[in-house]
Amino acid sequence: MRAVALSLGLVTVLALGAAACGTSDASSSATGDAGPVADGGAADTALPGDDENAGDAAVACPRVPKPDNHVRKVVISHPFGADSKKAPVYEVLELSTTGTLTKTGNTFTMRPGFSEITFSLDGKIGMVPQDDGSIGVFTFDDAGKPKVIHEGLEGSFYADHILAAKDGQHVYVLDANTESNGGGVHRFAINCDGTLKHEGLVVTGGRAHAMAFYPGNRDQAVLVAYKALDSSPGSYAHRLDLSGAKPKRVASGAVFDDEDAIASWVQVTTDGKYALVTDNGIAKGSRMAPLALGDMTKRATIATPNPAGVLMSPFGNALLLLNTDGEDALRVVKYDAANDTTPFTITGEVTLLGGKTELPSLASVIDRGTLLGRVLVAENVAIRQLAFAKDGTITDIGAKLTYDGIPGIVGSLGVEP
Repeated sequence: MRAVALSLGLVTVLALGAAACGTSDASSSATGDAGPVADGGAADTALPGDDENAGDAAVACPRVPKPDNHVRKVVISHPFGADSKKAPVYEVLELSTTGTLTKTGNTFTMRPGFSEITFSLDGKIGMVPQDDGSIGVFTFDDAGKPKVIHEGLEGSFYADHILAAKDGQHVYVLDANTESNGGGVHRFAINCDGTLKHEGLVVTGGRAHAMAFYPGNRDQAVLVAYKALDSSPGSYAHRLDLSGAKPKRVASGAVFDDEDAIASWVQVTTDGKYALVTDNGIAKGSRMAPLALGDMTKRATIATPNPAGVLMSPFGNALLLLNTDGEDALRVVKYDAANDTTPFTITGEVTLLGGKTELPSLASVIDRGTLLGRVLVAENVAIRQLAFAKDGTITDIGAKLTYDGIPGIVGSLGVEP
């Protein structure tokens, strides 16, 4: 699953063709196809001169998704110690097929994490952008115990967000730096042993703030960046075709009436008709805006305080909006695809059980099986469970896992697909 983060997204697991697994050479370290196409050690470092490795591919390995219903690993970070200094602790939880979330007692260390944790499509490899721009990578052994692969993979990139590619063999890594500082979208191969290999910067332009696949179609994505490949000035969102050897820009458009946004997230609707972009930046912020993907035209901006992100219901008619940074709330957004003028409306807050939400920063939705529509929300010192319903409502189911004190603060969140 991909999650919604401060700096969210809907993941549909796809069946993959399996290929024979060979020996890795990297020693150093839900809805059908949618969307139109138009116009591990302390010194983990990427191979010197990352561009030298562009075009090299990992040895293809079978990455077959698990059944729709299985006990899912949930991984969170605890990025602060009792002394309030940053800490490198990650914890493994388990989510049963009936939705019971339990602590396993298993922890491991990498580097402090505050962003979403992304899993490979088979759920075996977990990857997280860490506080220093490195990528932490881990796996689980046959007994389900965590094993660190890269404590902090470094190189000519600064990782902000990670998305798992359709083929199961690659991931895209967003870098919000300027183009001159290596920003844009980088691609990495996942080797058979779970190590990552940098294949280069595949979408140039820098300032890549957010990206999301079309639900059910990872060949198409929406990238939020002030430049992408050959885009013209003034655009902030770009439709990308990822089906070929190199990403191609299909179309671009403006989202806001200025260039002050720092998008905290982008969410594509299940019908592929709109992208909804949240801005939690300093210059403007406290707003989100819909973009019609057919002709890349924007709709009226919606005011909302400090939006961390927005998460689409797998039923296609509602979204969950996370407001944070002192404006803490979990709000329901109604989606009306037939309303071309005002397709999105904030209808109110979710009725919460077990107290008001505190600093909701991340969330992840399950999009298949008996837990279809279940949402895990990372709050300050808790994981809350909500549920999307077919009628567009969102319910707090009352299953809240809590922690105590500063060491219990939740930073990163990831749920196995």
